[in-house]
Parts: sequence; C-alpha cells; structure tokens
Amino acid sequence: MIYKNGIKEYALTGIMFGIPMGILFGLMHLSLILGIITGFLSGFIFALLIFLFVKYQEKKFDKKRTEIAKERKIICDGGATINGNGGWLFFTENGLEFYPHKINISTKETVIPINTIETVNTYKNKIIINPGENPVVIIVSHSREWEKQIKDALTRS
Repeated sequence: MIYKNGIKEYALTGIMFGIPMGILFGLMHLSLILGIITGFLSGFIFALLIFLFVKYQEKKFDKKRTEIAKERKIICDGGATINGNGGWLFFTENGLEFYPHKINISTKETVIPINTIETVNTYKNKIIINPGENPVVIIVSHSREWEKQIKDALTRS
C-alpha cells in the first residue's frame, strides 16, 4: 500500500506559505487587497510546485519499488523525511528502508531491521521508532496507518 498526500495536505501547505507571503506583500505595498491576492496566488503556486515535485518523486521511486519487490515483500511505502532529508520510505518484511532523493545534504540510506525495533509511537505526522537507545523520528503522511502496519508486523514476528 502506498501512502500518498491528499488534497488536505497540499491545501495546508499552500495556506501555510500563502498567509505569510500575503502579509508581507500587503505590508510592503500597504494594500489589503494586494496582500490577499498575492497570498492566495503564492500559496496556490507553492502547493502546485510541491505537488509536482512529489509526483515526480513517486514516479522516480517506482523503479526502487520494483527492485525491492523482487527480493522481499513490501508492506507499505510513501514519501518521508528523516533528519531533514526527504526521500522514500519502504516498510518491508525485513524492516524499514529509507532512500533519500538526491536533493539533500545527506544522501545516506537508512535501514532499520524489524528485529531491532522495540517500540513504535506516533505524534501528529511523525512515527517514532525506538531501535534501542537512539529513537528515529520519521515524518510521513498517514502516520497512524504506518504505526499500525509496523505494530502488526512486530506481533507476527
């Protein structure tokens, strides 16, 4: 199952970008109307660009999905961020595998074997994995569904 962002996430992204931009432009030009218009337009354009980038990443990681599926069962996957690095997270029968996209400071892949996961919790859009002493915080869409899939796999193993 692929967890994807929905219209709600893109609308929220646009709003969170558009409001400050609208305030900035409105104050710069001392015009409430201009602030509202530029805020709406900049938010819409920003959300559209993020949407296009995510669609590009989904298509790009299709190759990786096919490659992984030949070797092991994929339970779920989706876009994710670990330590400020964006990329794609796969949860397979062996554990969590994170592959960053190339537009990052670090392009280090992260693998968390399932037998090292002690606990899994969620907080808002984050899943917190505890493989021993150092928790790993992963930002994902549908964090509760990820948590359920991981906990189900932990009870089976």
